Amino acid sequence: MKPARSNKHFRCGSTLVEAVIATGVLAVAIPLVCGVLAEAGKCGLVSQAETHSTWIIPACIEEIRASRDGRPCYFTPTSNGQVFPPTGEVWALAFSADGKLLGRISRTHYACGTREFDGIAVRYIAAMSSSPPPAEAAGTALLPVHLSLEFPASAPVDKRRKLAFHTLMP
Repeated sequence: MKPARSNKHFRCGSTLVEAVIATGVLAVAIPLVCGVLAEAGKCGLVSQAETHSTWIIPACIEEIRASRDGRPCYFTPTSNGQVFPPTGEVWALAFSADGKLLGRISRTHYACGTREFDGIAVRYIAAMSSSPPPAEAAGTALLPVHLSLEFPASAPVDKRRKLAFHTLMP
């Protein structure tokens, strides 16, 4: 005599419904994980730029002061209160991945991006500009100075991430 078999013992595999649900979960989870990893990489680049800005921005300010004193290394001399850059110019400096100042970059390299400067890889571009002081300012007018730390340097200007810094200068 054969014992009666229960249907519970024959059900060893997955059903089609379970397979479809598992595939749907993976279809949602994998793009989310990839997106999180991409954002984490961007956050890493931003934090590196913020860290390097502590010596990149002072180097830019020093070049502006040197321009004011008539002894610039990279730009044209300017006088106190004079707006810079002159019309048609871009004041931009290239910096390496470790924050070392490499030199001035041209308007074309600023707009299109640059990978190397004299054989050294460029990671950051610092752009400098100013605007006229407000008309209602009394006494010594201080010039609003705008500094922008842009990265990656190889990207065109409209695709770069930017950290903006503002200060006042005579």
